[in-house]
Amino acid sequence: MAWQPRGRVAVVTGASSGIGEATARRLAHAGMTVVAVARREERLHALAAEHPSIRPYAADVRDTAAIDALAGWVDRELGACHALVNNAGVGGGPFRGRDDLDDVLRTIDVNLAGTIRCTAAFADLLERSAPSRVVNVASVAGKLGIGPAGYAASKFGIVGLSESLGFAWASRGVTVAQLNPGFIETEGFPQEQIKRGPMGRLVGQPEDVAEAVLEVLLSGVPERTVPRWYRGFVAFRHLAAPAYRTVAARMARARGTRD
Repeated sequence: MAWQPRGRVAVVTGASSGIGEATARRLAHAGMTVVAVARREERLHALAAEHPSIRPYAADVRDTAAIDALAGWVDRELGACHALVNNAGVGGGPFRGRDDLDDVLRTIDVNLAGTIRCTAAFADLLERSAPSRVVNVASVAGKLGIGPAGYAASKFGIVGLSESLGFAWASRGVTVAQLNPGFIETEGFPQEQIKRGPMGRLVGQPEDVAEAVLEVLLSGVPERTVPRWYRGFVAFRHLAAPAYRTVAARMARARGTRD
């Protein structure tokens, strides 16, 4: 039987803006009860006011106890978790040396360790709710390694985590997918430099990713790139590595920034 969203429970982190907000809204419209998780509680309540099936919950993915409490609350209040969308993330800045260490570690703590904390906290509930899904929002940067080093490292980690758990958790009735957005315009990632160049018209919107999240939930595929044509860059990286490196080295973001 095909996986159906209506009547199921989803938890979406980073839901106070951007991709997470759009995803919470899209899944609610698809008939799911959505627990919208983020630090900015007032934004979550504003989102929940739009749709009766969105439940706000303020928590920081860097706080293990808070995430454990979240999982316990979902279990008690809703009795299931059929979909966990690990989306909370930050961009981070360049890694030039010791002065940037705290920023890099924070980026990894939010993006990668936060994903691991949430996945660990919900593991048993996901299994009890099977067939269930985990969708980890990684990035094309997790395939190509261009941009801030801490951000790329965190997203490479999410790709590896997703692939490994995809194999390991299949027997538990839990599919684990990596969703790799390209350039998406959000509050935290305005993409101003890209929009000024020839690729500006190709910058996507959070709603594009939200639609892809729903497609991954419905299909159970282990990997999805959005917009789809970015997959060509990933194939180029692996099939023609020397040529890729020559091209990538000329890109502004090869300097390790978002400029």
